[in-house]
Amino acid sequence: METAAAAGDCDCGAGGDGGDCGDPQVMASGYSSNDRLEEAIRQATELAMKALPPPSPATKDAVSHIDLAVIFVSSLYDGTSSPSIVVPTLLETASSYGYGIQHILGSTAGGIIGSVVTAATTTTTTTSSSSSSSSSSVGPPTCQPIELEGCLGVSVLLMMLPDVTLKTFHVVGDDVPDSTTNNVATDDDWKSAIGLKGFDGDNNKKNDKDAQNNGPVFMVLPLPVFQNKLDDLLHGLQKNFPHSKTFGGLASTVSSLSRARLFRYDQQDPRGMQTLGDGCVGIAMAGDIDVQTMVAQGTKPVGGIYKIIQSTKSTIKAIVLDETATELERKAREAEEGRDDDEKVEEEVEDDDDDDVHVNDKKAQMAKAYAKASIPKPILAEANFLMRNLSDDDQAFMRKALLVGLEKGGSVGRSPSILARLRAGQGHRFEVQQVASANMKDGSVTLPLGSVHIEPGTQMRFFVRDEAFAKKEVEALWMGYKRRLLNESFQANSDDENPHFQPTGCFLVTTLDRGSKFFNGRVGFESGAVTEYVPDIGSVSGFYSNGVIMKLDGDDATEACAGTYGSASGYVLLGSSKFQS
Repeated sequence: METAAAAGDCDCGAGGDGGDCGDPQVMASGYSSNDRLEEAIRQATELAMKALPPPSPATKDAVSHIDLAVIFVSSLYDGTSSPSIVVPTLLETASSYGYGIQHILGSTAGGIIGSVVTAATTTTTTTSSSSSSSSSSVGPPTCQPIELEGCLGVSVLLMMLPDVTLKTFHVVGDDVPDSTTNNVATDDDWKSAIGLKGFDGDNNKKNDKDAQNNGPVFMVLPLPVFQNKLDDLLHGLQKNFPHSKTFGGLASTVSSLSRARLFRYDQQDPRGMQTLGDGCVGIAMAGDIDVQTMVAQGTKPVGGIYKIIQSTKSTIKAIVLDETATELERKAREAEEGRDDDEKVEEEVEDDDDDDVHVNDKKAQMAKAYAKASIPKPILAEANFLMRNLSDDDQAFMRKALLVGLEKGGSVGRSPSILARLRAGQGHRFEVQQVASANMKDGSVTLPLGSVHIEPGTQMRFFVRDEAFAKKEVEALWMGYKRRLLNESFQANSDDENPHFQPTGCFLVTTLDRGSKFFNGRVGFESGAVTEYVPDIGSVSGFYSNGVIMKLDGDDATEACAGTYGSASGYVLLGSSKFQS
């Protein structure tokens, strides 16, 4: 049996705070790959609506409210259908079944992610001397994610969010106040410029514990051309709503022949429904809503750990090997892998009949390389030197793109090993960025403008993208999530005032360079990890984007605000901020 994917029901048939249950929080997703856009929207919406509570039969005109609908549409429909039909078709389909959608947010996409729920049916037959009878029972439902990459498809997520205030907004680049100048707009002026005037979900009470634990949630979907103002928007949201959480992704297309579009609808906005070709759309949510986010960077460290000795703003000029940190990380990694030094070096020696390099020679080469790295030198010079000691695949990647990871801090008492930290639920050690430009004269490199302010003394290392390591990273992230959940559960059992978070659904934003082409033809690896580690999740939805927007480690207070990751996957677990039994 197959139905739409949904979650939100508690044991008593309603949601709530663990006491008297009110209306449940429900998230239901559906998808379609129909080659006609209008029909695909109808099919995806109808599939999602099957998992919603039935419309109210109280009166003839009664309408059940869907608080938010999120839709992603393959850009391949662009040549056969007008994107302007997306919002009206979604509204009309819901209305024909007795539902009224209050808010819509969405964009075009290079690939869509949806899900269905399958339930096993068991038939039992009882036979007696005079008669026989049979009965059927339905087993526990399981959520099955569906990923459609680079092909026709529509994904729809419908959300019923009781006790949540929502407000959509649309902003273009010129409207975003500059956060890097001294002429910073006042809070009220900034909110008015963005389109959030009157939204009071920030709860800016510095001493209010509830405000710190339950700030507003923002979902943003910018177009790629908005990127030069995106940092200002993200910093502004964090400044004006200091306890907020932000997530989203950059709208995308299957190819450059299509134009990315944004979709927005707000019942309270006199401008009504919009299909947009500029700026950024978003929705602000405050009340009984919370999110937990995780980002998989898909990058493997290479070489040692370095210390930056000369830098200016987002430019790294000179580095030197941090021998102590490098040795600690090496020992932690080898202890985790259960290998000694000789076994590790033997694996690194290439099997070549024409090469008589022995283990001891390899060790000597590594020691010589690290001795040279102990001398301060321009970062480009060290990258070129390191490249010569890497595998052919890693060398090929570094020639195409130079990735630099900056240590985030907070490493005291935590494992130096990247994967061990993730498995323990301690978050990433390094935040990886792709170098935006390099100066061949002085050997310096500059990271994307506004991404970071680099201080001398910061630790860093080089990274490459690697499919095998990326799989381990995704698995380690979810193992860490399960470990944090277990710790929260123990804490909740001992403290009724501190209940643990339970997700209603998962929103997955991945980038176009990942998916099956990155994971060696394995379709749905990342969405499948959600249901593997959270088997009772009822809904998985999302899209393939041009960039992931969220904090690298969502609960890390050291991260100033959400960032943009051009090659990554972001998991967003959404649920009630109250405990649901």
